[in-house]
Amino acid sequence: MNSNVENVDVDEKGNIALPYKICEKIGIHPQGKLIIVVEDETLVISKQKRSVFDLQPKEVVTGILKQALIFEQKMDQAGKKDMPI
Repeated sequence: MNSNVENVDVDEKGNIALPYKICEKIGIHPQGKLIIVVEDETLVISKQKRSVFDLQPKEVVTGILKQALIFEQKMDQAGKKDMPI
């Protein structure tokens, strides 16, 4: 198998777990931010190196910034639900 290709399972809630060696290789840590882009039947997941609020429009494809902002907001809201009050 190519070192850049990994098979992962989708659980009953639609979640995927990234393999440890991939997280370690590109520096993904718990509570880290990722950007997911969908093109046809392909998911492209990239590490967010900074907040999407810091991105300049010229750095992103049309529509991706809005999607990334919505994704970041949903992730933040989901994380707050799991936090003890």
